[in-house]
Amino acid sequence: MDESQMKPFNSAPLYVFSGTGNTHRVACWVKERFETNGIPAQIHPIEHTRPQTDIQESRRPLITLLFPTHGFMPPWSMIKFLWGMPRHRGTAAMAIATRGAIRMGGLHIPGAAGFATFLAVLILFFKGYDIRGFFSLDMAANMNNLHPSLSSRAVTAISQKAQEKTHSFLAPVLSGKRLIFTANNLYEALWSLLLFWFIPLFPLLYLLFAKTSMAKIMFANNGCNACGLCAKTCPNQAIEMKSFWGKTRPFWSHRCENCMRCMAYCRQKAVEAGHSWALVLIFLSTALTGRIIPWLTSATGLFPGMENASFLPLVKATYFLPALFLSYWLFWALLRIPAVTTLFSLTAFTHYFSRFHEPDTGLKDLTPKR
Repeated sequence: MDESQMKPFNSAPLYVFSGTGNTHRVACWVKERFETNGIPAQIHPIEHTRPQTDIQESRRPLITLLFPTHGFMPPWSMIKFLWGMPRHRGTAAMAIATRGAIRMGGLHIPGAAGFATFLAVLILFFKGYDIRGFFSLDMAANMNNLHPSLSSRAVTAISQKAQEKTHSFLAPVLSGKRLIFTANNLYEALWSLLLFWFIPLFPLLYLLFAKTSMAKIMFANNGCNACGLCAKTCPNQAIEMKSFWGKTRPFWSHRCENCMRCMAYCRQKAVEAGHSWALVLIFLSTALTGRIIPWLTSATGLFPGMENASFLPLVKATYFLPALFLSYWLFWALLRIPAVTTLFSLTAFTHYFSRFHEPDTGLKDLTPKR
């Protein structure tokens, strides 16, 4: 029998979304493992891939999706990529999610991918793909807008453990078996049940509000030299270099998914998440609703019942996004005043945080030339 006929797969295209390099590093381990077993593999960043035209029918491939976990879900860009994939009935597919873990001394606190892998394989299943496996992996927590980077020792320990688990999880898949009913997936299923039991609309709320709001606290401090690196390398083209009052600065648009690539790789350490500004933003985009709605009702008489408790959530939701975007534009404009920038920078936790990106992953790895 021909050696190629003995292998369960003839190729393994890896479609990857990665912000700070964690998921890219896992993709490198997966690629290495496939190639060691004689299966050609290639990493494709999804921002450089058109799923409908670039994912072609081929002989016995194992299409693998790799992505970080954002709010117990795949990133919005990966969800769109999955929806955009062509229907390939019977083509083998696998999903791998990375999740943020913390290590303090000998204590390892695992992350949780929740519904992330389940949603990915559900979309693939309904598109006709043959699900060969899915799992989640702990990598170093990287949300530097919320916490400082872990120590290099902790990052190395988490990474080594993740690499070992990658090889262990892939072993049955490479032998032609399925990797579905595992302790890893049971763990994530329990997280999913808890999530949907207590906050049924959490995924939708995250995509509509948390994702958008978190993007609108990003800004560049006085160390920014307007090099435009953050805009050029943003995987979602969410950062625009805009000029105002004679100064050019990055502007974070609604497409931002908080992947943290801009903060992780800024050479000037100029990218900040404004925590003091977040408090102002919350007041402008939510707290004022309680005053504006009664005022509109009494002043105009055109909107009777707007202050009704059952109607108020809808009114607040309608008000929230316009207020959010207008407030951010005013904030971005005021940052042209150095004293204002200094104030918000010194009151941002990120000003004092160490920045994280996967130690062995550079921007060139994440943004290869097509």
